[in-house]
Amino acid sequence: MLRFRLSLALLAATLLIACGGAPPDSPTTPKGDNGETPPYRYVNSGWVNPKTMGEWQAFSEELRVFVITDQAELDAFQQGFTAKRSWGNTTTLARIDFPNSILLAAYYLYRPFQGDPLSVVGFSFEGRRAEVLLELEESPQGREYPYLLAPMIMVAVDRTQFPSGEAVDFVFHLNGEAQATVAATVE
Repeated sequence: MLRFRLSLALLAATLLIACGGAPPDSPTTPKGDNGETPPYRYVNSGWVNPKTMGEWQAFSEELRVFVITDQAELDAFQQGFTAKRSWGNTTTLARIDFPNSILLAAYYLYRPFQGDPLSVVGFSFEGRRAEVLLELEESPQGREYPYLLAPMIMVAVDRTQFPSGEAVDFVFHLNGEAQATVAATVE
């Protein structure tokens, strides 16, 4: 009976998200300290295996970050993996409104596949500098699998808050420390 109820609850949540909604207090619509919705929206998370490892080894500890401004860049990002396991609904990627939104994505090379350890916990923008605050849990919850993959997170932000045609520095912080900066022109 408990399995049936859990399956029913999971089915209901999946249908709600697939139809474009989310429960008011779900992780897909996090609330800030003052109860307002933050200036970013959860899109997708999960685990990836990048096609090109480059200089990285199996036990590398490095953050890779991306600012995705159009569909072609999203397609290139999605095709850059030999394997991907998503926690979010991948149909949300097809509904990204690129004339009004941009995507911020990051993955961390490499971690044992367990839980959903990488998350965006804050975002702010002032002048020509955007701060993206990421958190990587050292001991995520969930079953551990015998694979090394990169935890990934992707959020959408409103394009209209950035100056059109000007370069913006997106500074990605991991557990409170600045790790990477990407300069992108938002048009």
